[in-house]
Amino acid sequence: MNLLNLDIQGREPFAKIVQTLIQKHRLDPNEIFMNVLESQEAPEMNYWMTKVLVQEHFVSPQQEVARDAEGEPVKPLQAACLLQNVGMVAALLEMNAFQGGVTDKDFQLAARIASKQEDQALLGVIMRYAQEVGNLETFMRELQGAQLQ
Repeated sequence: MNLLNLDIQGREPFAKIVQTLIQKHRLDPNEIFMNVLESQEAPEMNYWMTKVLVQEHFVSPQQEVARDAEGEPVKPLQAACLLQNVGMVAALLEMNAFQGGVTDKDFQLAARIASKQEDQALLGVIMRYAQEVGNLETFMRELQGAQLQ
């Protein structure tokens, strides 16, 4: 699954960048991940950097990155939606970096964040993922029936 239809050959330069940051500059892969999360760079960069960090440098895509106002943990998928980081959202979805399915809390929360922000790019990626896994109709029913929290 490639939600952004990116060429796989585009990954290599980003893998080299990550390798250089870790080996030569001694940066922690988790620190790089947080920088990518907050990045406003092109979706392609954020997508490949996320993939490389999770797949090659074992950064947890489900780690807690913050706490919300009620003290609940915020996961990378929700944070990426809040920060409108479509590249990271696509990468995290492709790697199933959430608990449950498209009608469960983690995925629905991300979708509600994107919906509330009226971010068409994020919503498009989220809906495409739901379609790819064969649950678009169920996802849409759940999203339309759920109250924003």
